[in-house]
Amino acid sequence: MSHQQKILFHLPISNPPDALNGTNGRVLGMLKYFHDRRDRFAVDAIAGNKFGRLEWNDDRQQDVLKFVDNIFVYRGENNWSDFIYTRAQSFYHQRLLCQQLPVDSDYFAPPGYVSYLTKLLTQRSYDFIWINNLDYAHLASNLRSAKLQTIIDIHDITSRFRLVRKNIDYSKNLKFDYQANFEREIALLGQFDKTIVDSQFERDILAQELPSDKLHFIPSQVNGLDSGSDSTPYPERVFEYDVLFVGSDNQPNREGLQFFLDEALPLIVEQKPDLKVAIAGKISFAVRVEPVVAKNLVCLGYVPDLAELYLKSRLVICPLRSGAGTKFKLVEAMAYAMPIVTTIHSASALSLVDGINAFITDDPAAYADRVLCLIHEPELADRFSLQISKTYASQHDSAAIYTKLDAIFGADLVKTVV
Repeated sequence: MSHQQKILFHLPISNPPDALNGTNGRVLGMLKYFHDRRDRFAVDAIAGNKFGRLEWNDDRQQDVLKFVDNIFVYRGENNWSDFIYTRAQSFYHQRLLCQQLPVDSDYFAPPGYVSYLTKLLTQRSYDFIWINNLDYAHLASNLRSAKLQTIIDIHDITSRFRLVRKNIDYSKNLKFDYQANFEREIALLGQFDKTIVDSQFERDILAQELPSDKLHFIPSQVNGLDSGSDSTPYPERVFEYDVLFVGSDNQPNREGLQFFLDEALPLIVEQKPDLKVAIAGKISFAVRVEPVVAKNLVCLGYVPDLAELYLKSRLVICPLRSGAGTKFKLVEAMAYAMPIVTTIHSASALSLVDGINAFITDDPAAYADRVLCLIHEPELADRFSLQISKTYASQHDSAAIYTKLDAIFGADLVKTVV
């Protein structure tokens, strides 16, 4: 029979695994990979509840068990020691020192959680442990075993992400030393056998700090949507909206969408008064809309299934100018072969080339012009749709990503044993 490698996969979130956004989407892609490779892997999941919060209830655990063999949940909601330990850190750094928590803090991986995981490792033998997000690095950073390989998928460079948080209400008065924290982040990543990133831009940054054999670029995927899927070809679609923006309510989304609404949208409406812009997600209710363009907006709020919305929109915008990591909304748009108008910052993580498979600009007038070009020139929009579909196929569909993951786990080298 074939030897199955045993993997302990850490779940950093408690949202249902079918949510297609950000961290959820990336974690779901990994769970689907393990499920599709179940002849090669035996996979357990580990998750933890925060103090006072039952995040991983029975229903959410059952959702995960569709993908893995077992799920082990640390009952942190009842651990007063962890509560006191983490609150002491928060008080010391934020109240006394007036600074953000250091990026290598073990605030999210307190001693009780670490002990729970360590005990699990003594009871069950694993070949790999996979940690998601630097916040949880301390769960496995101190593990030393010739047999056990440690992997961390950082999702974002945490130091860069913290820069964005400087202006959020609860942390805008807290100091943050980027260089010092970046150095601490690199030191922490150095304790893992492999570090995984999903952003080309952040890979280039970390490539200057980490050995090449320890750093791996694995793009994000959208579960269930590969090249050649059943998605309606772009030329055959019937459009209800001209422009679509999808986003949760966070600072980069608010600032980026406000930039579009204030500086680019009025220029577009001058040329196309009947323009219809759909805004989906909690961001719908968090932006300021001027009366002159209010009639052109349709604020949809939370949309449980975005597939239909993508297919009836002419193009997607992503005007973000801050934030860290890959903008999952762009990967999702690529999966649906959507023409895209985005900013330099948003495009930097992906294989987007201005004028080839997307329009990329930070200039409001140029942004408005590019949107109008895609609306008024159907042949151009068709060409962009075709090119972005090819880019997605080569970078993000399961065939491309599974090949990279197989190499990391050595799955292609697993031999049959008698």
